[in-house]
Amino acid sequence: MLVIAALGFFAALSVVVGGALAGAASPGEPGRLWSVPTVPVRPVMGLVPALLMFYGGLIVLVRAWMQLRRHKLTHGLSVAALAVVILVWSAPLLVGPPLGSRDVYAYAAQGRLAEQGYDVYEEGPASLGDDDPVLAPVDPLYHDTPVVYGPVFVFLSATVAKVAGEGVIAAVLAYRFMAVLSLVIAAIAVNDLARGLRRDPVDALVLGFANPLVLLHLVSGAHNEAIMLAFLLTGVAVGRRPRLRVLGLALCAMAAAIKLPAIVAVAFIAWPWVMEADRLRTRAWRIGLAAGEAFLVIALAGRLTGWGWGWVDAITSTTPVDAYLSLTRIAGGGVALVTGLELAAVLAVARTTGLFLAVGVTLILLIRGYRSWPLTLAWSLLIWALLHPTTQPWYLTWGIMLLAASSAGERNRSFVTGCAVAAFVVLPVGPQLGLLVLEDTAVGSIALGIALLVALTFSPKSPPTPRRRTGLDKTLVSIVIPTRHEGPNIRPLLQAIEAETHDRRVEVVFVDDSDDDTPAVIDAAAAESPLFVRSLHRAAEERWGGLGGAVAEGFEAARGSVAVVMDGDLQHPPATVADLVERIDRGHDLAVASRRVPGSSEDERFGSGRRVLSRAATWVARWLFPFRIGRCSDPLSGFFAVRLGEVDLDRLSPDGFKILLELLATHPGLNVEEVAFRFNGRAEGLSKASAGQATRFLGHLVDLRLRTSWAWAGAAVPQRVFRSA
Repeated sequence: MLVIAALGFFAALSVVVGGALAGAASPGEPGRLWSVPTVPVRPVMGLVPALLMFYGGLIVLVRAWMQLRRHKLTHGLSVAALAVVILVWSAPLLVGPPLGSRDVYAYAAQGRLAEQGYDVYEEGPASLGDDDPVLAPVDPLYHDTPVVYGPVFVFLSATVAKVAGEGVIAAVLAYRFMAVLSLVIAAIAVNDLARGLRRDPVDALVLGFANPLVLLHLVSGAHNEAIMLAFLLTGVAVGRRPRLRVLGLALCAMAAAIKLPAIVAVAFIAWPWVMEADRLRTRAWRIGLAAGEAFLVIALAGRLTGWGWGWVDAITSTTPVDAYLSLTRIAGGGVALVTGLELAAVLAVARTTGLFLAVGVTLILLIRGYRSWPLTLAWSLLIWALLHPTTQPWYLTWGIMLLAASSAGERNRSFVTGCAVAAFVVLPVGPQLGLLVLEDTAVGSIALGIALLVALTFSPKSPPTPRRRTGLDKTLVSIVIPTRHEGPNIRPLLQAIEAETHDRRVEVVFVDDSDDDTPAVIDAAAAESPLFVRSLHRAAEERWGGLGGAVAEGFEAARGSVAVVMDGDLQHPPATVADLVERIDRGHDLAVASRRVPGSSEDERFGSGRRVLSRAATWVARWLFPFRIGRCSDPLSGFFAVRLGEVDLDRLSPDGFKILLELLATHPGLNVEEVAFRFNGRAEGLSKASAGQATRFLGHLVDLRLRTSWAWAGAAVPQRVFRSA
C-alpha cells in the first residue's frame, strides 16, 4: 500500500508541475504554481516536455488507481487506509493551479458579477470591465455567456466573491474547499448506498473517489459537479428508504437548483413509489405530488437566494458553447461537412435530436428498470452527459459514482476503461493549448513526445509465480462438466460416459450453477451410477467467471492427471472422450475436439446463421492471437482434454463459456492436437448463447489480449476475486 500511495503522489505531482509549465500558471512568476494564467497561453518552456510531464504523470496515476483496486480486491482495504491514499494523491492537486479547464475562473467572475448586483442570467463576465483582475484568466468563450447554473450555485458564487474580493487565487481555493467538502459528503452517501444495495462499499469508494477523472476535475478543477453530487447522492441514499422518500426528493431537487440534469433523479426516486399503487388515479396523484414537491423546493431556493427562475431562461436562450467533445457537435459538424448545409442549422437539429434521444432512453430505463432504479439512474445520467450539447469529461461524474455504488465488486472493465480514457481527453488548460502545440512545436518533437508516452504506458510486467497442481493420480481421468439447469440431461449423460469409458478409471466432477433442482438430480443420479461422481454446487454469491469459472473450479477440485471438459447438454459425444485422452497419453498437453478438421460435422439442426456467427467469432479470436489461438482451428470448442499438471491456475481468469480461449492464450507452450467429432444438437435444457454472451465474449477477448501482452499498461485483476451481491 505504501508503494501505491507513493506512486500516486509522485504521479499527481508530475501532473501538477507539467500542467503548470504547459500554461496553467503564468510564465515568469516567482510563485509559479499559483500565479494566475493569462489568455492566450504562452508557456515559458517547450510545450512537449511540459505535456510529457503532464500526461506521463496521468498515465502513472491511472496505473496507480488500477493497482489500488487490485490490492483492495485481492488483499482487502479499510476505509481509513483508502482515505489516506486519496488524501496523499490529492495533496499536489490541492495546492496546484486548476487543471483541465478554466471553468473555476469563470465561476469566480460570475460570482463577482452577482455580488456587484448584475443580472448574471442576462450578462456575461465581460461586464466587469477589462481592468478587473478577476476577468483576466477567464476563457474568452465565456466572456459574454450568461450563467446557466441554478440559483443555489449563483448564491454560493456571490458569497465566495464577497469574501475573496479581487483575489483570484483566494476564490479558486474557496471553490476547491467547497468541492472537497462536497466530495466527503458524497463519499458518505456512496458508502451508505453501496451497503444498502449489498455491494462492496470500499470498492465503490475506490471506483468513485480514487478515480483519476474525479481527482483531476473535481479536486483540481473544482467543478461545481462536486456540490451537485453531494446533494444528489445524499438524496438517492436517503430516498431509498420509504419513510425518507420526501427528504430524498427535496435533496435531489436542490441538486437540480445547482445543475439542472440532477432533476432526472427526482423521477427515478418517485417512480417506484408510483408503481406501488394499484389504481391509475393513485399513480397520477403520486406523480403530481413528487413533481409538485420538486417544483416547490426549486422555487423556494430561487426565492430565498433572490435569483428566481432567470436561470431557466438563460438555459433555453443561450447558444451552447462549441465543445469539441460533444457527440451532437461531432455528428452535426460531420453532416454539415458532407452535405454543405449551414453548420448552425445542422447543429440545432443535432442538439435537439440528442435531447429527444436522451429523454427517450431515460423513459425506457425509468419504466423498465425501476426495481433497480439507482443503477438505471446512473446510466440515465451518463446518457445525458454524453448527449449534452456541451459534453465535457467531468460530466461523466454525474453517473459514475452511482454506477460505482451499484456495481461495486464486479469486474467493471468498461467502467474502469471509460474513466481512464476520459482522463486523457483534456489538455492542462483547455483545447486552445492544442493549437499552440501544432503551431509552435516541430513535428519531430511531437513524435518523440508520443514515443516517450507510449514507453511509459506500455512497460514490461514481472512474470508471476506459476501455481500448478501436483500429486495428481496418473491412472485417473477427471471429466469436468459445468452445468446450469441441466436436470433432464444428467442421467443420460452419466450412462453414456459409463458405456464409453468402461476401460478407464474415471471420476465425473459436476460444477453446478443452477437455481433449480439440478443439484438434487445430480446427487440422485450419482447414487445410482457405478462411476465416482462429485458435485460442487456454487451458490449465487460464489459464482465467478460464468461457465469458464466453473471449469476453473473443476480443475482445482479434480484428482486425475488428465482433465476432460465437456458440456452437460449432450452436445459433446462421450464416445470422443477416449480419443481425447489417447492424444494426451501419446504426449500432447491439450487435445481439442474440433468442428473444423476433416472428419468432423455439425448437427443439421444448427442454422446457417449460427454457423456464420461461430466462424466469425473464431476468425476474430484467431486474428487477435495469430500464434497462441491461431494454432487451433476451433478455439471456441467447449470439448477438450488437458494435462492438468501443465495448467497454471492463476493465469485463468475466464469470463463466459469459452474457457479454451483462456488455456490457448495464457499457455502458449502447450502442445496442441485436434480430434474430429460430430457436434450434436441440444437434447434438453436451455441454451446459454445470447446477445449478452456475445458482448461478453468480445470484452473477454480484449481483456485477454491485454493480459497476455508483454506490454501491459494496467494491473490485471483476477476474475475469481469478484463475487456477485
